[in-house]
Amino acid sequence: MSEGGFDRIGSVFEGAGVKYKKRPRYTVVLHDVRERMDISLNTYVIIDSIHKLSTSDPKFPYCIMSKRDLAEFLCLSESTVYRSLNEAQEAELIERSDYGLRATEKWIKAVEIYAINKH
Repeated sequence: MSEGGFDRIGSVFEGAGVKYKKRPRYTVVLHDVRERMDISLNTYVIIDSIHKLSTSDPKFPYCIMSKRDLAEFLCLSESTVYRSLNEAQEAELIERSDYGLRATEKWIKAVEIYAINKH
């Protein structure tokens, strides 16, 4: 186990005998970006959660939170989470691997980075 008592993002870790799971603290919805990407609000929130969980530890850049835990945390049904994950993957906004999920460069460029026009 690494510092802090956990070794993978989303995994359970213990502190003072209490188990914790990592969760994203917030989501800011950029509706113009969401509309431009033509994705649902649920899909946006799920991708944002995956992005936050996969970038919180540079040693392990993947979200491994289970679909069931993600559904429970976001107060969504598991079928909604599955549909949104498929929607996100079809739109090339997330990528799946044997390690877990993470947002793609397409998501990062659309949501996290913006350009300004310099005159």
